[in-house]
Amino acid sequence: MKVQILSKKLVKPSIPTPPSLRNYKISFADEVAPTANMPVILYYPAPNGNTATASLFNQLERSLERILTRFYPLAGRYIKQSLVIDCADQGVEYVVAKVNVQLHDFLGQEIEAEELNQLIPCEIGAADEVSDPLLAIQVNIFECGGLAVGGCFSHRIADASTMASFICGWATVNQAKSTDGICPSFDAASFFPARGLDKKPTNVSRSMKDADFKSATKMFAFNKKAISTLKAMCHGPRVSSVQLVNAILWKALIGVDRAKHGRSRASILVQSVNLRGKTNPPLPQHTFGNLWGLATTQVKAGDNMAFQDFADLLGGSVRKYVKDCENVLLNREDGYKIVVEPFMEFKKTVSNSQVHFCLFSSWCRFPFYEADFGLGKPIWASVVNMPCKNFVILMDDKKGEGIEAWVHLDVADMPIFEEDSDIIAFATFSVQQHELEKKSVL
Repeated sequence: MKVQILSKKLVKPSIPTPPSLRNYKISFADEVAPTANMPVILYYPAPNGNTATASLFNQLERSLERILTRFYPLAGRYIKQSLVIDCADQGVEYVVAKVNVQLHDFLGQEIEAEELNQLIPCEIGAADEVSDPLLAIQVNIFECGGLAVGGCFSHRIADASTMASFICGWATVNQAKSTDGICPSFDAASFFPARGLDKKPTNVSRSMKDADFKSATKMFAFNKKAISTLKAMCHGPRVSSVQLVNAILWKALIGVDRAKHGRSRASILVQSVNLRGKTNPPLPQHTFGNLWGLATTQVKAGDNMAFQDFADLLGGSVRKYVKDCENVLLNREDGYKIVVEPFMEFKKTVSNSQVHFCLFSSWCRFPFYEADFGLGKPIWASVVNMPCKNFVILMDDKKGEGIEAWVHLDVADMPIFEEDSDIIAFATFSVQQHELEKKSVL
């Protein structure tokens, strides 16, 4: 697959951001977020069965200008020294590209994650300099007229929920040609005020080429039947589908670590937890920024644990973490201890070579599949190959009945992971799903 860049420009809000909104203060959850871009790609069949035209790209650009008036910090630049976004409408990078294959052929094969990186407009590396756009969009047109809309969001000011809100808002504006719809709130800093914390909790290279290891990324699909089987294996407190899949993946990754080192080591799994909709009182659903925390779960070296033990531990960790965050909101307890200290422990753990460490992030239930730009809903949503080890992103499948796990490992670890008995039993690569989508693409 070859991708040719046709055009590249900076897109600014259609209405200038007023001076009163020039300095957007970030929260302390933003401060400790990874200094990296987050990718997402949405795939669409050819509009009305016809090849996409220049007018379509112009329409997408115009609607992007309009939605940026609501999500104005994304068009600004981050100023590290003052912990603010300078909202002077510096612009979002907007790229149009041509792909030399047909979409149904591309989706109907076993996709190499590295190829997907060509469909996004920037590297998945550090993105914290004043010259770095906080959002970049690449609209890719395939030979058949199908589209892939790839976005890179700076994690400094956005999490996956913010990404989904923005994309769905943009899609609504593109269809309705108005700014009615999603209206974000910008009060995260009132819940978690900035504290001038360490701004680099993880070591992220500017480019994947600079990373000190070679990463491999593969997607493993857990369909409705697999998840039902996993639920039947668990007894006691109800465990969510996400935690069931997390349990299988963590158990397998511990097996990989044991095989590599010839012995059992302590293992720590850190799960990102979206706080919107989970706390009481509830936090606004469309709050802009990073409104998430880290729930930590640990098993000791030599622990002989069954699948249900992993599932129970993970579910309990998330419930406890959400309760702790509620105490911050209700009683004005020190949010630093409850929300930020896990980030600091996360930093120490990553640097501890004697501990097996995993980081999981669930993007399930985020409405990526609802983003209809007038082309119909996406036939698939994906991430890309990322320079990470023992990192997993979970996403819904198209029907919302299964979960697709994007597993990022050291390249030497992936073959061991794929041979794990539970992975073989419950997970598949969803080539068949993409084959079934051919009719909707043609």
